[in-house]
Amino acid sequence: MAENKRTLPEVLEIDFTITDESVNRYGWRLLVAGIDLAGFLKNPVCCVQHFTSMIPVGKWKNLRVEGQELKGTVEFDKNDEEAVKLYWKYKDGYMSAVSLNVIPVEESDEPKFLLPGQKFSTLVKSELLEISCVTIPGQANAVKLSTPEGKEYKLNLLTQNREMAKEEKTVEQLNQELEAQRKLNAENLVTIHKNRGVVADGEVESLKKLALVDYQSTSEMLNARQVPKTEPTGDSAETLAEALVKLHFDRGAITEGEKVIFKGAATSDYEGTKKVLEAKAGKDGLQTFMQGLTNGGDPANAGAQGERAGWGYYEYFTKDPQALALMEKNEPDKHKKLVADFQASCTPEGTLI
Repeated sequence: MAENKRTLPEVLEIDFTITDESVNRYGWRLLVAGIDLAGFLKNPVCCVQHFTSMIPVGKWKNLRVEGQELKGTVEFDKNDEEAVKLYWKYKDGYMSAVSLNVIPVEESDEPKFLLPGQKFSTLVKSELLEISCVTIPGQANAVKLSTPEGKEYKLNLLTQNREMAKEEKTVEQLNQELEAQRKLNAENLVTIHKNRGVVADGEVESLKKLALVDYQSTSEMLNARQVPKTEPTGDSAETLAEALVKLHFDRGAITEGEKVIFKGAATSDYEGTKKVLEAKAGKDGLQTFMQGLTNGGDPANAGAQGERAGWGYYEYFTKDPQALALMEKNEPDKHKKLVADFQASCTPEGTLI
């Protein structure tokens, strides 16, 4: 590869301004002085796109507060090919951003903490979890707020009149946010695996569409792909892949549009793709399979309603948006009823009662 021909410095370091106290594109801000760094400094990993389940590409050092800015230096792992790639992306100007992930500890609506244009409470105290290399800072999965359990945290929405109650989002706003989040998740998933070298250029758009419909299965399929160490075996691997895809297409487990995706996956990683396809129900079990996904992604637990038995639209949206998206596609009547019930619980202006 091109970067291997370039002379690497002894230490691969780049210094960043990680964040400041200005109002970000979502209309909130955090106080740099209120960030607790103690826990992070015991394990100062540098992740990519906030994917903490993946191996880090480096470590952070020289973290310091300068005025209203948090700054630090990334030392990329010189022995990690992906880390070296990222180093050159930054050095050559193709990437420039990093982003932090924190657990909110205390937020405030006090006027002394608010700036013009601010829509949400100020995060005055927080605990730093990790800092990632990101492509676009300030997006939903780039500037990240997490609960101690790892779930998404949402700051309080302010009102123009401080005597009014806090505003809530309308159904339309929630749907728009859900769609934007799903699209961004799909794009980032494909980008991560394209950078790993297991996604061909011709697959990108099709895989993004597939991830919008079934993110979990697409993620499992891509994670199962191994970076090829040798040249493919040509017609033999392609023939096996085509036969595997035909088998699961004929039994109704995949659609016509998915055939090309799974064929490409099976050509590069036959066994991994085979496991994913075998886990998909066919025509006889399709409804059971989809119900299983709606109940948490495990077809074996399709009959167990669990806590979802009492869920409404808002619970699905906040706790399991992927299940909500699948319900809209495969159980439209149930989805419409949830929306109708949600709207009925709102005021005439469209906000929650």
